[in-house]
Amino acid sequence: MIPFFGEAAAFTAAFAWAMSSMIFSNIGGKVGAQTVNRGRLACSITCLTILHWVIEGQPWPSSVTWEQFGWLSLSSVLGLVIGDAMLFQAFVMLGARLSMLLMSTVPIMGTVLAWFLFDEVLSLQEMSGIALGVGGILLVILMKKGRPVGLEGRNYVIGILFGLGGAIGQVANLITAKYALIGGYSALSATWIRTLVAVVVMWGIAIAMGRARRTIVACTARDVGKWLMLGAFIGPALGVWLSMVAVQNANVGIASTLMALPPVLLIVYEGLVLRRPVGLQAVIGTAMAFGGVALLFLT
Repeated sequence: MIPFFGEAAAFTAAFAWAMSSMIFSNIGGKVGAQTVNRGRLACSITCLTILHWVIEGQPWPSSVTWEQFGWLSLSSVLGLVIGDAMLFQAFVMLGARLSMLLMSTVPIMGTVLAWFLFDEVLSLQEMSGIALGVGGILLVILMKKGRPVGLEGRNYVIGILFGLGGAIGQVANLITAKYALIGGYSALSATWIRTLVAVVVMWGIAIAMGRARRTIVACTARDVGKWLMLGAFIGPALGVWLSMVAVQNANVGIASTLMALPPVLLIVYEGLVLRRPVGLQAVIGTAMAFGGVALLFLT
């Protein structure tokens, strides 16, 4: 085996998710958050079908029990439909960096929820990780410097709530999907089914509301379509696959910590590449949030 193969896959997955979040944030400002979400899902199911064909030997899953399908459908509605709808709205309002920072609360929420629901005992390291992560995120969202231009007061709070709503949807998505994966069911097949359910639901709503044609026109525009397909391939397809490779070939704690890097990569990108003023407080807060997540995963 190639040395550090799993760790490299985890870092590449984080890089892919950071890139896709920037792409979706940029085009979402042009055509609208939910238009991008619907288009992204359609592109994602195409990419996942090709990936499933290459990896599993067939374009779609051949077998799934009704119980598994039920859990995966619930996971899809909570995560890909409701959660991602909120996340994409946060992308438009807050930008990629702040939105992905709020998504880093997912492991924190999951740990706290497991404490409440399953009576799991929290170690001192886990409690320290939760405190450090929450403190870092609060440090960033409460600062003035580095906020999107013109986003103040009530609209900023609404954007933060959308970001946290996306994180809550992801936690619910992970918990419900876990029941379907018990017994070793293919994670790639589960991802394909969840994405297909989200496509049916989101496009069904668009058709019922008379927005399907407008979505197709917007998503096939020259300056949108190519970026939408690229973002869908990099994030939901390539990123998901690399995350599975990472977990299979590296220590889960190390892989999960590396895959929590998108907020750090995005703050580096904004500060060094785009030359945007992010502020020392944002750097410290993001580092604290990443440190808190690392403490949780490396317990």
